[in-house]
Order: sequence, then C-alpha cells, then structure tokens
Amino acid sequence: MRILLLEDSDLDAELIEGELRAGGLQYVLRREQDGPGFEAALREFGPRVVLSDYRLPNYDGAQALALARQLCPEVPVIVISGAVGEEKTVELLKGGATDFVLKDRLGRLVSAVRRALREVAEREALQRVQAELYTCNMELEQRVRDRTQELREKNELMEEELRMAHELQQALLPRHFPPVPAGVAEEQSAVRVCSLYRASHFVGGDCFNVTRVSDTALSVFICDVMGHGVRAALVTAMLRALEEQLGEKAADPALLLSEMNQALCHIFEEAETLVFASACALTVDVASGLVNFANAGHPSPLLVRRAKGRVDTLGGAVAPRLQAAQRTPSGPRGAGAQGVRGPALGIFSQAEYSNDSCEVEAGDVVLLFTDGLFEVENARGELFSESGLREAIARFAQLAPEALIRAAVEEAEKFASGRPFPDDMCVVGVEITRLEPAEYGAAAALRRGRGNGRRNGLKGGNGVGKL
Repeated sequence: MRILLLEDSDLDAELIEGELRAGGLQYVLRREQDGPGFEAALREFGPRVVLSDYRLPNYDGAQALALARQLCPEVPVIVISGAVGEEKTVELLKGGATDFVLKDRLGRLVSAVRRALREVAEREALQRVQAELYTCNMELEQRVRDRTQELREKNELMEEELRMAHELQQALLPRHFPPVPAGVAEEQSAVRVCSLYRASHFVGGDCFNVTRVSDTALSVFICDVMGHGVRAALVTAMLRALEEQLGEKAADPALLLSEMNQALCHIFEEAETLVFASACALTVDVASGLVNFANAGHPSPLLVRRAKGRVDTLGGAVAPRLQAAQRTPSGPRGAGAQGVRGPALGIFSQAEYSNDSCEVEAGDVVLLFTDGLFEVENARGELFSESGLREAIARFAQLAPEALIRAAVEEAEKFASGRPFPDDMCVVGVEITRLEPAEYGAAAALRRGRGNGRRNGLKGGNGVGKL
C-alpha cells in the first residue's frame, strides 16, 4: 500500500511511521515537506492513502486537501494536526477529508487508515457493479431493440398475409345471387337475396352460399365455425369447398348437412382438438310455396310474415296439413322430431338430420344469421339474445330486407353501447317477391334444361348485391 505523507516535522513523521508499523500495515511511504513536492508526489507516486499535516510553512492542510481532491479524487485524505478548532475541523470534513486525527492521539491513526481503505474498497466494488450493470443494461437495450425490430418485421409480414387472407375470404363470399327463374333480370326475380358479413378479426369463421337448385328454387347455406381467427377461417374455407362439392344434394337440406357432417368427421378424426361448426341449410321453392330446412346446431332462421305483421321461427310450429305430407326425411336416417336442431357438424359421424317445411307467401322474408348478431353484451353483462333480436326484427318487419337487416344490426349495436361485437357476424335475407304457378317449373325445364346456370357465379347469376 502506497502512503503519501505531507509533514515538515521529522519527529512527527517518525511518530506517525511508528504507529503505522505497530498497527501491522504493509506499506511503502513517501514523505514530502512542502506544496510543490506534495503536488509532484500526487502525480508520480499514485498514493493509496494521503496523510497530511495541517500546519506547514507557506502551506496548510486545506490547500493539500483541495489539491488531492483535484488530482486524485478517489484517494482518501486523513488530516493530522496538533490543535485545530471545531469549526475548522468541520470545514475540512465538508471539503472532502476522510478523517481527522490529533497528533496527541495517534493511536487511532491505523484504525482511521483501515476504515478509509475499507470505504474506498466498498466504493470501488460499487462502481464495478454499477459499471457491469450499465454494460448489461446497454446489452439488454440493444437486444430489446433488435428483438422489437424483428417482431415489427414479422408483424408487418403477418398483417400483410392476414390482409391477403381477408381478401381471399371475401372473394369466397357470393357477391351476386342467381335469379329465379333463371335468365330473368334482377328486378324480375321471384326470390331476391341480400347479405351482411362482418368479421371480428382479419378473417372470420362465418360463411354462406346461395345456389339455384331448380328453375323455381334456391338453396341457402350458412355456417359458423367454433372459435375465431385463422383456424376458424381455414375450416370455413373447407366447409365452403364441401358445400360446392356436394352442390347436387343442396335440394335436400338434411342430406346436404349429413354428407358434410360425415366428411368433416372423417377429416378431423385424427385431430387432437375438437373442431365443429353449426350450420343451417334451406331451399325456397316459389312454385310449391314451401321453405324446406334442416338445422345442425345453428340459430333458427326467422320468417318475417310482412303481410300478417308477425315473425315466426323456422323450426317451430308447422301448418297441420304439412305435418304428414311435407316433412322430408334425409335418406335412410328417417325424419327427426319436428323443430329439433341436429348436432353441430364435425362431432358425431352418425348424426341424424331431418327436413322441416313451412309455407311462405309473396312478401315474406327469411332471415338466416349466425350467433354473432345477438350474442353481444351491454354494460350490465346482459345478452341481447335471440328473443331480443326477434323483437327488434318484429319492430322493423315492414322495411325492405336490406333496411331490415341494417336496423337489426343497429339495435344490437345500440344495446352494446358501442362495444365491438366479440364474434363474427353473418346475416342473409331471402325475400319471396312472388310465387310461380306449379306448372311453371316443368315448362321451364323443357325450354332450358335443368342444368342451366345452377351454381351462383355463372352467366345469368346477377342478383341483389351484398349490403
């Protein structure tokens, strides 16, 4: 340990060295007796501790302390003096002196040196820790910046892909609907269709399709896949492809649902997670004046009887004369209980679905929708519910289908007090503008053939566009 001693008295210097040796300190001492020598020693010797007399010829401890603080601020300075007033002692300590030892009490010099060295060691250790912490913080900040940039780039790529997926999904939704009978102008169609689709994310789990199954009948299919986001959208695309593939069976709603259910169960039988979808299929025939429908765990469509001023639920009461004659079983499975929904698609491969029928009149509107339309909450946590939706539709029953759908959605939004809908929403309105004579279908078939423009999107497929 290098000790620099500023002392002009040989006797006092000898006494100080004797105390240091007696205290067992291992040191190298350099003694200076004036200011210039002291300054040179501070620059050249590199002391670990400075011991300074207070009173020297033409120099004093206050000047030595100031110089030491300037040249080597981390080195402790212990002032040694014979007699200094209390005020001067306080002034020296405030000026940066580590300790003050009286010459007639040199017995505490070694303990003062040890304490000063301990404080220096603790301060240096703290500085090392702070330097290491600063370095770690800088490295961590750089890693965070790098990671943030990486995540930003990945998010931008993901958003771009989701935007593309959104555009592709929108392209799968029908924008034009086939007129009935085939080949007539839009304003002359006996059945007009309108729709509203809103996804809660970039992509949604709802979808629908409209096809012509005969010269006098349209088929409408709507489904809602469990969950949200990309997984639900993928299953939705799969369902739409299945519905297109099974299009020849769309004239029988229960058969269509049964075939789709078996296909989905086969696809998902190896999946580790449960995936299912609710669905509803129906046909509107303006020659027979009937709506045939089957349900797979989906909200029941509503029949707005505008002429009678009431709203019925499809799947409820069926006219007595139709109960025996018009219920159509799906293949060998037989007819289910009247008005009972079958299970959702993709759960039970042997699930049974059956057709129900209902008479319609000119001016009636059939509304199909997913549960995202009514499963919205207000500030008290109450649900808008199917009954609330039905009441809202009843109030606006005389509106045109497009306006009716908009009014129902606005009622749900008003109930939710502006909160965003938590689920995807899809609504399809089917308006029967007029009924055709029963013999029309046979005559039209002879003129054009059954296959002309059955699927939507073919020539002559213009209809009422999406809202």
